[in-house]
Amino acid sequence: MDTPDEDEDEDGDPTNDDSDDDGTPDYLDPTDDTPPANQVVEVNQMVTPNGDGRNDFLFIKGIENTLNNSMKIYNRWGVAVYEGVNYNNINNIFEGKSKARSTLSADEHLPSGIYFYIFEYETENGRVIDSDYIYISK
Repeated sequence: MDTPDEDEDEDGDPTNDDSDDDGTPDYLDPTDDTPPANQVVEVNQMVTPNGDGRNDFLFIKGIENTLNNSMKIYNRWGVAVYEGVNYNNINNIFEGKSKARSTLSADEHLPSGIYFYIFEYETENGRVIDSDYIYISK
């Protein structure tokens, strides 16, 4: 005999109450808002703009899962060194060069050190604001 917890929609069939389609009924499934691994958005925290083909730009894993994104990067004094919209890991990227208000010209790489970012984007589940640090090493 099924308990009320086992038949959430009260249609008499507790086997169809699996809102995330993972094969586990909702009453046995712990609440977990973690997106599936193929939908995770993660900003790589290392940029080494030395031309070796590894970490030459700020790579964002899962960028294709974002909509209307914007990236802002600041130096340790809070001065914006990069501001961009629709970051895409292809041609709209941060290569360790200043693209915003800064004392460096646009062709010069920023000094090695810690920088802070704010990455805002939308997903199917709503608006996300991610902020953390990145390290630039030449």
